[in-house]
Amino acid sequence: EEESRIERGARSEEDESQGGQGEGDRDMGLYDSYVTAQATIQAAIEPSRLWRGSNSKRMRYQVQAGAEEVTRRITETVAVLDNSCENPTSGNPMRFKLLSHKPGKYVSMFILTPYWCDKATFEVHPEGQNKCSMVAFARSTGVLPIVLPFSFLINTALFFVPFTDALGKMSKYVIKQVVQQSGLQANVL
Repeated sequence: EEESRIERGARSEEDESQGGQGEGDRDMGLYDSYVTAQATIQAAIEPSRLWRGSNSKRMRYQVQAGAEEVTRRITETVAVLDNSCENPTSGNPMRFKLLSHKPGKYVSMFILTPYWCDKATFEVHPEGQNKCSMVAFARSTGVLPIVLPFSFLINTALFFVPFTDALGKMSKYVIKQVVQQSGLQANVL
């Protein structure tokens, strides 16, 4: 038994030194896949919007760029912020994932903060050749953490339970981080 434990440890070290995935890495990859799958479903359903929007934040911007450039830069920003933007409350890195987008029209993403799933949508409306308005809308999607098994089903059943993300502070933070990191010349209206 002692020898097999030593062999497993040596194999794990060998995997890591060769860039392979050890058992812990595979487990974490499976966990990330599971949480991402649940978050994708919950972000599409948005149980919190079935009853009310008290945990949401809407911000309007005037942007000095064409609509397609705005959506392209916001789409690129999702990958930049993924795992590098810290949750202001816990200090944990947040996960940003692109949910859907239509060039020149909108970008929608979900954010794992890290236990809850938030959703942000940026709608773009052209107002000239190099100018447009943008409406950013962010909100929490459910009352229970996304890491619980089948939380998207439970959150849908509990859509009527009131909750908040510190009165919209997290939603506002997410919007500002995306706009700031995108490098767009945007003014709040």
